[in-house]
Amino acid sequence: MTTGPGRFRRVRPALAAVAVLAPLALLYAVCVPAAWQRTGLRGAEPVAATFHDGACLLGRCSVTYSVAGERVTAGLPVGTRAWGHAEGEPVSVRAAPGEPERVALADDTGRGAVAALLAVPVGASLLALLAAAVRVLRDGRPEESVRGA
Repeated sequence: MTTGPGRFRRVRPALAAVAVLAPLALLYAVCVPAAWQRTGLRGAEPVAATFHDGACLLGRCSVTYSVAGERVTAGLPVGTRAWGHAEGEPVSVRAAPGEPERVALADDTGRGAVAALLAVPVGASLLALLAAAVRVLRDGRPEESVRGA
């Protein structure tokens, strides 16, 4: 049983859209909350902490610091720029008052760090739009007739 010659051509744009939009949605779901968290911690007082190594871009590194005499270990947010920090090195973090688990490196709460974090999904969106525009322009171009005159 055949579905006809045009069926796959109708499904292909939908598959391409899903293949592009799913990673974009994931990028926005990860980067926007991480940027929001850094912005919310901007006014918090810096606290001395000990850095624990890990995959910081994936949100798998942490810090340990003291709050009211207790040692708290808190995970750093996704996209943390921890280059140059080694295991056990002292760092400065900003912690949310009343929420010791919400922390970010003090250097990562500035406007430039938040803008760089938001540039990732925005740049990916622009690339996707550019690719879509190229595709539409290429498909809309009139083809030369293959039939001879």
